[in-house]
Amino acid sequence: MKLSKFAGLALSLLLVSSLLLAACGNGNTNNGQSNSDGSENNARADVSKTKEAITLKAYFPGDKPVGFDEVLKAVNDKLKNDNVGAQLNINFLPWSDYGNSVAVKMSAGEEFDMYLDAPWLSMNQMIASNSLQELDAMVAERQELKASIPDEMWEYNKFNGKIMGIPLGTTQGPVYGLLIRKDLREKHGLPEIKTLEDLETFLYTIKEKEPDVRPFVINGIKADKLPFILSDSANLALDEVLEIGVNMFAYSVKDKKIVGQWESPMIADAFERVTKYYSDGILSKNIAQEQNAETLFKQGKYAATYYAADGVEGLKYSEMLADGSDKLEVFIPNGDTAKPYTAFQQWNFLCIPASSKHADLAMDVANWLSIKENHDLMEYGIPGKDWEAVGDSSYKVLSNYSFPGYTLTWRPTLNRTPDTMMEDDKKWFDFSADPANFTLSPTAGFTFDAEKVKTEYAKLTPFHDSLFLPLAQGVLAADKGKAQLEDKINSVGGQKVIEEIQAQVDAVTAGK
Repeated sequence: MKLSKFAGLALSLLLVSSLLLAACGNGNTNNGQSNSDGSENNARADVSKTKEAITLKAYFPGDKPVGFDEVLKAVNDKLKNDNVGAQLNINFLPWSDYGNSVAVKMSAGEEFDMYLDAPWLSMNQMIASNSLQELDAMVAERQELKASIPDEMWEYNKFNGKIMGIPLGTTQGPVYGLLIRKDLREKHGLPEIKTLEDLETFLYTIKEKEPDVRPFVINGIKADKLPFILSDSANLALDEVLEIGVNMFAYSVKDKKIVGQWESPMIADAFERVTKYYSDGILSKNIAQEQNAETLFKQGKYAATYYAADGVEGLKYSEMLADGSDKLEVFIPNGDTAKPYTAFQQWNFLCIPASSKHADLAMDVANWLSIKENHDLMEYGIPGKDWEAVGDSSYKVLSNYSFPGYTLTWRPTLNRTPDTMMEDDKKWFDFSADPANFTLSPTAGFTFDAEKVKTEYAKLTPFHDSLFLPLAQGVLAADKGKAQLEDKINSVGGQKVIEEIQAQVDAVTAGK
C-alpha cells in the first residue's frame, strides 16, 4: 500500500448520446446492438450545436511525464471531437512545495478548476474553510464516473457525510506479504510456502545452506508493516482492527477500545517473531538504516523481501523475469482464507475549489475520463506509440510515458496491468481491487482530526520513529520496546490523545 500510496460521476443529458456513440465506435455495444442511426454524427456536423471549449486549469504534484505534451494534445483533440466543451491545461508542481503552492494559489484567489488534495496534505483544512465544492449532486448526475468507482469507495470516503473529492485508488484495502525466490525454494526441495511456519523453514534454510544469499531484506522505514505480515492473524478479519490510520494505534473490536498496537494480543506473536528473526540474523543487522532493499533483492543478494498487493510494489521486480524464468512467487499469510478488514479509505482525491466557475464542466471531464477509451488515452498514452492493448485488462508498454494516475485517472473498474506483471502479483492485485474480498471495518469512515490535542499529538508522534519502528524492526527487543513505548507515551500526555481518538471512533461506530 500505502508510496503508496492519492474518483464517480456521469455526463449531463446533453452529452449522453454523444458518448454512447463514441463508445460504440470503438467496439462497445449497447445490449449487443450498435447505435447506427448516425443522428449524433449529424448533430456534431451542425456547427450551431458545437460547444465553445472552455479551458480548465489543473494542478498536480511531481514532474511532467515524458511525452505528456503530445498526449495532452491528443486528449484535448478528443475532448473537442466528443463535444465536451472543455480543454485541459494541466500544470505540474514540485512535490517539495506542492501543498504550500496550492494553498497560496487558493488563498490568493487564483482561478483554477481541479487539483489533487488529500487528508495528508491540506484537505481537512480546505474543507473546514469552505474552500472546496461539495460534489454529491454532481456525482449523482454522472453515471460513467459513478459506476467506475465501487460504491464502497464513495460511501466511506466522505467528509462529514459529503463527497468533497473524487476518491482516487485502485485497491480496496491492504494485503501484505513477502516476495520469495521460488527458484531457491525449489532448489532445496521445500514445498510451496503457505504458512508462517513454511516461511520460517525457508528463511532458516537459506541462512544455513546459501552462504552468498541472505534471508530477508526490507527498507527500515517500511518495517512497521512486519507485525501485520508476520502475525498468525495476518490478513484475517478476527477480533481486532490493526490499522485505523493513526500511527502506532489500533481499535479492538472485542473491547471497542483504542489500544497501542504494541499492546494488541492479535499481533503480539509478530513482535516476538521479529525480535527472534533480528537476533538470529534472518533480518539484516542494518535494517534500521536500510534504504536499498529493492536493489539488493534484484541483485540476488536476498531470498525474500516485502510485498504489498497494490499494483506497484510487485512491478518493481518485473525485470528479474525478463529472461523468461519463473523465479519469483508471492506469499500472503493466510492467503487461502484471506478476508482482511478494510475501511475502503483512499488517500488521494481530485478536488474542485469552491472558487472554480466551471465545476460542472470539470465534473463532465472527470466523467469523460471514466469511459475506458478516454481513461486509457490519458493514463497510458497514445495507442500504438506509448502502449498497445493486451486483451481488455492488460497492456504492453511501448514508451517512457507514465502518467501519475493517482492524481486524476485511477478507476478500479478501468485499470489495466502491464503485461510484464508476474502471475502471482496480478492475482493478488486483482484480489485487492475487489471489494467483495474484504470485511468492512467497524471504523470505516473514521479519519482522525488531531486539532483538539495537537500539542500532545505533536509530542507523541516522534515515538513512532524512535521507539515503535525499532520495535517493529526487531532492533528493540519486544519486551523492552513495549514497556518503553508505554512509559514514553504516558509521560507526554498520550492518554489524552487516546481518549480523543476514542471519542472520534465512538462517534463513527455508534449504531453499527
